[in-house]
Amino acid sequence: MDDSRVAKCTYGAGTLMVILSSTTTFDWLSNELCSRFKLKLGHFELRYSFTDCSNCLLESDDDLKVMFMVCGLMKDQLIHISVRDKAVVVNHVQTVYTDIIASPFLLEAAPYNDNIAQDEDTCIDSSVAGSIVESNAASSSCLSIDFDSTSSEFGNDYLGKYGSCGGRKYLSTDWEGYITHEGQKFEGGVSEFRDKLAKYAIENGFKMKYLKNEPRRVTAVCAKKESDGCEWHVHAVNSNVNGFFYIKNLNNVHSCTGLIREKSNKAMGSRLVSSIVKDKVRSNPLVRPIELLTDLKENYGLDIPYHVAWYGKESATKDLHGDEGLSYAHLPWYVDVLKASNVGSHCVLDCGEDGSHFQRIFICFKASIDGFRWCRPMLFIDGTFVTNKYKGTLLGATAKNGNKEVFPFAFAIVSGEIVDNWRWFLQRISEVLVDEGRQLTFISDRHGAIIDAVRTVFPSSPHGFCLYHLKDNLKKKYPHSVGSSFKDHILWLFCKLLYAPTVEEYQERLKKLRDDGGATIIDKFLADLPVQNFANAYFPGKRYGEVSNALSESFNSWIKEVRRLPIYELIDTIRIKMMEMISRRKLASEKWCSVLCPVIEDELKNLASKGRHWRICRASESVFEVHADLSVMVNLDERFCSCYQWQLLGFPCQHAIQVIHHSRLCLYDFVDEYYKADFYRATYATPIFPIPDIEKPPPGDVVLLPPHTRKPPGRPPTKRFKSSSETKRQVKCKRSGACDRHNRRTCKAPI
Repeated sequence: MDDSRVAKCTYGAGTLMVILSSTTTFDWLSNELCSRFKLKLGHFELRYSFTDCSNCLLESDDDLKVMFMVCGLMKDQLIHISVRDKAVVVNHVQTVYTDIIASPFLLEAAPYNDNIAQDEDTCIDSSVAGSIVESNAASSSCLSIDFDSTSSEFGNDYLGKYGSCGGRKYLSTDWEGYITHEGQKFEGGVSEFRDKLAKYAIENGFKMKYLKNEPRRVTAVCAKKESDGCEWHVHAVNSNVNGFFYIKNLNNVHSCTGLIREKSNKAMGSRLVSSIVKDKVRSNPLVRPIELLTDLKENYGLDIPYHVAWYGKESATKDLHGDEGLSYAHLPWYVDVLKASNVGSHCVLDCGEDGSHFQRIFICFKASIDGFRWCRPMLFIDGTFVTNKYKGTLLGATAKNGNKEVFPFAFAIVSGEIVDNWRWFLQRISEVLVDEGRQLTFISDRHGAIIDAVRTVFPSSPHGFCLYHLKDNLKKKYPHSVGSSFKDHILWLFCKLLYAPTVEEYQERLKKLRDDGGATIIDKFLADLPVQNFANAYFPGKRYGEVSNALSESFNSWIKEVRRLPIYELIDTIRIKMMEMISRRKLASEKWCSVLCPVIEDELKNLASKGRHWRICRASESVFEVHADLSVMVNLDERFCSCYQWQLLGFPCQHAIQVIHHSRLCLYDFVDEYYKADFYRATYATPIFPIPDIEKPPPGDVVLLPPHTRKPPGRPPTKRFKSSSETKRQVKCKRSGACDRHNRRTCKAPI
């Protein structure tokens, strides 16, 4: 017959070949299997498998028709049908016995239930019990017997909190069907086969050992083959045609005892953990091994050691992002494609004197160059460590847009924060800004290499030091014995000194600081701190009220998750983050209806609401006197206020706002253009274009070796060591147990 197919029916260790056709019915097939395998109708279930389709239910004539249709589509001549025992359901209550053999207890169960039950449908007669024993003896599998509904899992419903807890379905449940039939295909080759075979053994509760474990063939047997004579085995080989792995020989029935799925299994190694947690590591590169342990316990029901989770995460990271050494070989191609796809970008790859080892790389996208023209002429520079295998430092130059948001301008990856690297980085920036035509202001900490590089490359640019780092340095000048309250007072006086708008005010506040903080300590601290680098009264340029380098810290936090990636993925991930940020902010700004950026608009509204009751007197066409708590002078033509906030911040202070309203003038005409929405939209007008790697050549075509580094002993650190001023010691009261800055002697908590 043209539509005939051969079905290989397997039950236990027995195999039966049956010819099926489109006219075959499910009842005929069931009766045939009952007569040949000595089974009882209703005590078994059927599942069929093809090359690319496994573990499909076969329960009706419709299932037979679907099976024939799929068989015709796949052009398979052989159908694999698995015959499995199933529980005998009586009143939907089951009690499970394992490895039952014919015994007097089982044979006596039928008369006992027959005496209790009034309906023959609610009992198990001796013939059924006998068939169950026979079936169990033939298959050595789990036997299920159902008693009267009043037993209900040995009365579990009546035990309440003392009863057994309900189970749950784990994500590893599907592993049970990973190995099904001969001819099964594994397109991932030997690695996919080994992975699924190990998961199959774990979920089915047995241990195996490899007789052959080679790239082209794998043979595994049950670990109890020698002790219990178990016949389970599998043999798979590699195809020379397509490179797939196929199962050539399989006996999927265990004749050993004790197949119970355990929480711990030696087969659960780091490579297997890597395949499970790969998606989690991809979505969160900073996930901790302890979190992976919890995930495997909660969702898979598996217990693994901490070191296995740690190595599994490292292996997953390597699989996702490739070998870190080979990552450097992609950089020459990446630089060329970046310049071609983002024309006008400035990218420099320094390979050292020999030209074969990576030394440093600088990247500034065309979108950043164009966008910076519409930002305030200020750059916040800082460095942060790279935590991948070859380490290094990422130098960043960041600007601030009109809405007071981070605008990444340029970055470089170098060996460390040394003078030569900082000079090289700033020289590349000077090449980018050669036609800028604006005086550039730098904000940074007091790192010696940064001070030297700014003085050398940008000698005429003002350089401001970060207030928070200065406070940290001053705080360390005092011993711990003076107390935190005294230190806070000195730091408050130092902040007043920094914000002093005039030289006279600066000198007056300096005297107060020297009197309270000790002239010797203050003079020694200020001796190597040039006044033009921190004080508003002496600062030679315009820094728009910015006195800290917090923007660089925001940039470092923004890229925190990618700093441990290989260098190629690190650079490209930063590009993608910048590309998405530019696109997102551009679309958001198109919906703005205000003249100013939203943050600046809100600040001006708050300032305008504070001085509506002030009296304003005109002195001339553009000069006014504002009588607030103290009277001040406002000059609209020169954009000057004697409170000096207008000059420092770049937008009108509260006194100037009241004068502008009093003069019936437009407030927006007196705000710097950098704060306006049009400038903000122009900042993000140029996009960063994608760099697809579909045409990326193999790393062997271009050889660029990693930098010369030596890996230190021990586990590599991933967190920065905080300074003493950042780490605050908690004082725990031994009386109340509270950590709120009191001890046992000063505790006032009621006990």
